[in-house]
Amino acid sequence: MRYTTESPENSRAVERSATREFGANVKRYAGRRNWHQLRISGNGNRWAPAGVGAWLKELGIFNQRSHEKRVPESAFRLANDQIALLLRHLWATDGSIWSGTDRRGVFKGRVYYATTSPGLASDVAALLSRLGIVARTSTTASGQRRISNVVVSGSVDQRRFLEQVGGFGPRVPQAIKLGAMLPVSSTNVDTLPLEIWGEVREAMAAGGVTTRAMAAFRGTSYGGTSLFKFAPSRATLAGYADILGSKYLAEAADSDLFWDRIIAIDDDGEEEVFDLTVPGPACWLADGLVSHNSGAIEQDADLVMFIFREEYYNRESTRPGEADIIIAKHRNGPVGEITLTFQNQFPKFMNYAPPQFPA
Repeated sequence: MRYTTESPENSRAVERSATREFGANVKRYAGRRNWHQLRISGNGNRWAPAGVGAWLKELGIFNQRSHEKRVPESAFRLANDQIALLLRHLWATDGSIWSGTDRRGVFKGRVYYATTSPGLASDVAALLSRLGIVARTSTTASGQRRISNVVVSGSVDQRRFLEQVGGFGPRVPQAIKLGAMLPVSSTNVDTLPLEIWGEVREAMAAGGVTTRAMAAFRGTSYGGTSLFKFAPSRATLAGYADILGSKYLAEAADSDLFWDRIIAIDDDGEEEVFDLTVPGPACWLADGLVSHNSGAIEQDADLVMFIFREEYYNRESTRPGEADIIIAKHRNGPVGEITLTFQNQFPKFMNYAPPQFPA
């Protein structure tokens, strides 16, 4: 088994771990330029694995090609400090921490991890989320290869990365430089959806506040309605909430919910699905999303209701504009069906009005 690197710190970490933890025999061979290689022996054979080889097989990651690499399943059960240690050493190999300025002298900072394995990129992003660090994944072309990038953007998350993950080996001076250059805050990542402006407009209308007056209150130049075309930062929304005295806007600005854009929804075909109960904490990680149990929702609920619109499934339905509210379970009352009128142009459900009395 061989390990190739140009980093003396990475090399010493691998050699120390292989000899101390697995009793391996490690020899170093000089390579071209600054590269060198460690030869790790004492791994047994295919019938009787031992040492580092046996450990990698136990983790389920032995003999993986670059595009097949994944974070071992057991790593997701580690404590946060161990996850940070794992990420620190991953970044020391295929990660990057960069800081500088563009031609206009504007600060630019980049923290990203690159791999040819989309699965590994997804795993790394999920581990970062365990530490409260928001990362986005993207794919770029490099010749005939597709590179998956895990990108930590914005000064808030980059600073959290430096504080919790940090740098090792060749990333240490890069981390120090970025930390010294990071601005106090950056609002281009953790923003709220554009739709929140609708709530702002309603609050302004209720208070009789014009956009020109709001600009004066906030001490900004009046720009008409152009401001409402950009996703607001939490600080911006908090300012509106304070001026308008809106509890709803204040809670939205202060919530720990991270909003992200849906880039694409792709058809993945049809598959069987099952309603199940997961033992223990009753939730699991699915592609980086925490999914809560669904198996006992109907069983535990006091009230179960369904909405059925026949015309949605049958365009030639004889019941256009009608919807059935089906009360299938009610612990404290009767069950049954209630017919409502559905106004598609809003959309909105109204008390039922026969065709001769349109709503």
